Amino acid sequence: MIHLQKLLIIFSILIFTVSVNCIDRITAPTASSDHDLSYFEPPCCNSKAPTTQKNVSSALDRSTTPAVADCTIWSRESAVSDCAIWRKECSEEILRIAKRPETVEWLKGIRRRIHENPELAFEEFNTSRLIRRELDQMDISYRFPMAKTGIRATIGTGGPPFVAVRADMDALPIQEAVEWEYKSKVAGKMHACGHDAHVAMLLGAARILKAREHHLKGTVVLVFQPAEEAGNGAKRMIGDGALENVEAIFAVHVSHEHPTSIIGSRPGPLLAGCGFFRAVITGKEGDAGNPHRSVDPVLAASAAVISLQGIVSREANPLDSQVVSVTSLNGGNSLDMIADTVVLGGTFRAFSNTSFYQLLQRIEEVCWWNHPFFIQNSNLESSGKW
Repeated sequence: MIHLQKLLIIFSILIFTVSVNCIDRITAPTASSDHDLSYFEPPCCNSKAPTTQKNVSSALDRSTTPAVADCTIWSRESAVSDCAIWRKECSEEILRIAKRPETVEWLKGIRRRIHENPELAFEEFNTSRLIRRELDQMDISYRFPMAKTGIRATIGTGGPPFVAVRADMDALPIQEAVEWEYKSKVAGKMHACGHDAHVAMLLGAARILKAREHHLKGTVVLVFQPAEEAGNGAKRMIGDGALENVEAIFAVHVSHEHPTSIIGSRPGPLLAGCGFFRAVITGKEGDAGNPHRSVDPVLAASAAVISLQGIVSREANPLDSQVVSVTSLNGGNSLDMIADTVVLGGTFRAFSNTSFYQLLQRIEEVCWWNHPFFIQNSNLESSGKW
């Protein structure tokens, strides 16, 4: 648990730092004329009451952790100086404030409540409600709904440059097997990919950014995205205007492959684009004892599965990582009848836009053109999140 606490703090600071640095690079640095030393005072100290949805209650809404509007965390005494021009002391102060017990408990509480109550793609209603409640308490404006449950919040001047930071919200259809105090309370659903931590990290960054808002020379856009696991949440968010005017966007992902406090990155693509395909192969139903009187779609589907494995192993550049995996094959339940239809599906991944669409084209060709003598008809559906 100590490792996870450190991770939430580190990534909250990282998100804050990259967004501020990006704004500073896009705009010319100018010294601020105000030296009131108050940029750590939160807007939560004003008299505005947080807006909440009426007559709505959920497990995510019931919190025993400190409220965001605890203004004692952001005191005037904590400010070292006017950090309009960033210095080492400013970074150290941000780290010191992020490590305050109140902040740590707040981040832990958010992450644990989301982990206990996982929601699948486009079903993140309570998660979204929790996020909006925290944003209300921090007096951060936002647009909702976007892509059904998504949120676009803004901190800063409201003008350019616009720099976005993003977190995903959805869980996976997996049963949590580990027994611990904050285990998932929803059967068959779990935050196995760390999106509960991502939301907590972005809210932590939002809290720091809001405290420094009047020193920002632009606008930071906070994007809370649904349905990352489904592959189309980002596309729908973009379609609803989540990245309107945005010039740069940042995101981080927790990783079990790195030691705690280690942040990994590199130039170029780091994570692959992911697509899904579903092929419906239609033949002619018949008695299994007289296969010559049928058109067997099972045989065609089997040949397609084998041929699909050759796309990457024999056609792709070994230095250009690609994946094609067939994960589903359904040809009916009868043991003495040849089905008239077989449905096969799976996923494909690539590191470049060109390779992504080449894979999609070859999957379609394999599922149809390579086996016309087996089948009467083939139909391919696909979606992706490149």
